Amino acid sequence: MPTLFEERPKVLEDARQDKEQKVNVQKENQQNELQQNHNEPNRNEHKRVTPEVKAVLHSEEKPLVLSEIKMEQQIAPLLQHENEVPFEVSRQSVEENKISIYEYCRQVPTAQESTTCGEAATMLNDGQEHPCIVLCDEQMKPTGLMMRENLYRLLNGRFAADLFYRKPIINTANTSPVIVDIHMEPAAIIDAALRRDEEHFYDCLLVTEHGRLLGVLTMRDVMLLSRKLQQAASADRIRTVMESGREIARIHEAVTKLVQAANQTVQEAGQIIALSNEGEGRLRQVETSYSQVHEHMGMQGNHASQMLESIEASAGMARSIRTLADQSGLLALNASIEAAHAGEYGRGFQIVAGEIRALAKQTREVAEKMSSLLMGIESLTEQTVSLIQANGAEIDGSAVYVQEGAAAFGKLNAAVHALSCIVENIANEGGQAGQVAEHIQTKLKSMLADHAEL
Repeated sequence: MPTLFEERPKVLEDARQDKEQKVNVQKENQQNELQQNHNEPNRNEHKRVTPEVKAVLHSEEKPLVLSEIKMEQQIAPLLQHENEVPFEVSRQSVEENKISIYEYCRQVPTAQESTTCGEAATMLNDGQEHPCIVLCDEQMKPTGLMMRENLYRLLNGRFAADLFYRKPIINTANTSPVIVDIHMEPAAIIDAALRRDEEHFYDCLLVTEHGRLLGVLTMRDVMLLSRKLQQAASADRIRTVMESGREIARIHEAVTKLVQAANQTVQEAGQIIALSNEGEGRLRQVETSYSQVHEHMGMQGNHASQMLESIEASAGMARSIRTLADQSGLLALNASIEAAHAGEYGRGFQIVAGEIRALAKQTREVAEKMSSLLMGIESLTEQTVSLIQANGAEIDGSAVYVQEGAAAFGKLNAAVHALSCIVENIANEGGQAGQVAEHIQTKLKSMLADHAEL
C-alpha cells in the first residue's frame, strides 16, 4: 500500500524540481563561498544578518558595494546588476526627484487564512517567480506572510505532506509581518526593514494604502531603494557643494574688493593725515604770529598810555603858563596905571609895562593854542588806545579759534590714524578670509573631482 509520501501531489514534485534546477543554475554563477552557504542544510544559519548588509542599507555616505555582501540567493541577482545602474550627477535635490514606492512595489498572489499549504504551493507555481504569498481578509487587509522558500522547505520534508500539505497556511505563516504604508518616506521603510530580527530579516515587506494591500518589497527592492536614496543624497550633496562653491567664489570676490577698497582707504587716510598735520602746523604758526602781534599791541597800548600821561602833564603846564600870562598881564596893567599917576617920570616905566602886557597876551595865546593842540593829541591818543584794546580783544578771540582749530586738527589726526589702523586690520583679515575662501574652493573642487572618479 503506497504511503502518504508516495501520494504527494505532482505539483510538489514539479515545484521541487523547478527549485532544484534554479538552484543549480545559480550555483554556477555564484562564488564558492555563496555555493557553500547554499549547500548547507541549516538555512537559518545561512540567513544571519551580517553587519555589511545593515551598513549598506543604512549608509548615506558611500555607494553600495554589494559584491562583498553574503546574502541569500533571492537577492543574489542584484550582485550581477550592480554596475548596470549608471550614476548621473544632478543638480536637483531629493525633493525634486521624489522617489515613488510604486516603482518598487511587486504584485504577489494573495490567499485567505483557510487556504491550505498545498493550494498555496500551487498558486506560487503558476509559472512566475513570486517571492511570497500574502494572507488577506475580505477587505484585502494583510494578516500574514508566507515566503516561497519557507513553504517549499516545509513541503519538501519526508513527512511534510502528512504534517502540512492539507493544513491551513495560517498555521505556518508569519502572522506579524512588517507592514509599511505606500506614503511613508523611503528612509523610514528602510529603517523598518532593518529593525526586523534575523529570522525574518529577508522576508518581504507588505505595502498597503489605507490598510489595503498594494504589493510587497523584497530585500532586493529595499536595497535598490537604498541605492536610489544614496544616489539622490549624493546628487543633493554635489548640488550643495557646487552652490557652496559659487557662494564661496562670490564671497572671495567680495572680500577681494573689500581688501582693495580698504587698501585705497588706508592710502587716502595717509594723505588726510599728512594734510591734517600740515594744517595743524600752519595753525600753530598763525597762533605764534597772533601771540607776537598781541604782544606788540600790548606794548603799543602801554606807549599810548604813557603818551596820554605826558600829554596830560603838558596840558597842565600849558594851563600853568596861561595862568602866569594872565597874572603878568594883570601886573603890567597895574604898573601902567601907576606909571600914569607918576606922570612924566613914569612914562618909561609905562612903556615897559605895555610891552610886558603885550608879551603876557602873546604868551596866553600861545598857551591856549598849546592846550588846544594837546587836547587834540589827547583825543587821538585815546582813540588809538581804544583801537589797540579792540584789536587786542579781536586778536585774543582769533587766538582762541586758532587754538580750537589746532586741537580739532589733532583730534582729526587721531581719528584718521585710528581709522587707518582699523582699515588695515580689515584689509589683513580680508586677506586671510580670501585665502580661506580660496582654500575652501580648492577643497570643494577636489571633492567634486573625487566624486566624479567614484
